Amino acid sequence: MHARQPALWAAATTGMLVGAAMVSTSALSSAASPASLAFLRYAIGLAMLAVPALLATWPRYRARDALAIALLGVAQFAVLILLLNHALARLPASTCALVFATMPLFTWCLAALTGRETFSPRRLAGLVLAVGGVAVLLIGSTRAASGLGGAGGLGLLGGSGMAALLAATLVGAATSILYGPYMRRYPALPTSGLAMAAAVLFLALYCALQGQPLLPVFSAGQWGHMVFIGLSSGLGYFCLLWALGRLEASMVIAFQALGPVTAALLELALHQRMPSTALLAAMALVLAGLLISTKAAAR
Repeated sequence: MHARQPALWAAATTGMLVGAAMVSTSALSSAASPASLAFLRYAIGLAMLAVPALLATWPRYRARDALAIALLGVAQFAVLILLLNHALARLPASTCALVFATMPLFTWCLAALTGRETFSPRRLAGLVLAVGGVAVLLIGSTRAASGLGGAGGLGLLGGSGMAALLAATLVGAATSILYGPYMRRYPALPTSGLAMAAAVLFLALYCALQGQPLLPVFSAGQWGHMVFIGLSSGLGYFCLLWALGRLEASMVIAFQALGPVTAALLELALHQRMPSTALLAAMALVLAGLLISTKAAAR
């Protein structure tokens, strides 16, 4: 268990950074297109990783492995983020974080179906408990939005935003599983740089084809959000891949359940409101589910 703790902390860091970045991305959704936001997000993240990655000792990648890592980078950090930004432009950040947090169940089911992980009732119970916490938070936020007369609620779960959000969740689950063999074969830092560079190149070409600017016009405050998103993405990406090389994919992705809690807490802080009973209950369920799943995986 103690040997796994650094990887568990890395996975937890990734989950919290995802929730924080969703709040900032939601604040920018009206100022730039999803494609421009995605490009800047990973261009800044790549710049953050560039110096340490270049100073690191690079392994000799097999050509087939290098191509696979690049394609996985495009899928997980270009296609996924385009879908997620599309959803964030149409749904609240907390709702996106909630649905995105069901990724552990997608990941675990795919891993079990493909024989990459074995079935464990205790791990399933832990994951269901964590996702149950997400459901409690969703119900609470839906009632709050209805009580305030907002347009939020379950009606937001339809349309292209929800379709894009579910597609992003499935892409994240599948690519997390596929990354595992490469992260056990190659070091995380240069592999992160390779995958992110491929994603940035793809997004630059996509923006050019769509006629979207690579550098949108932002205010100083909006640039602050953008830089935070980029830096958190670079750090979170490295932590994710590093953890995937040391833990089961479903265990790493289980910590995505921390994303909605982080997003909800940050939104409460921004609006200077006290946490609701639903949020406190959701936090307890998520943390209990992660604890049960972690202990079951250690056994």
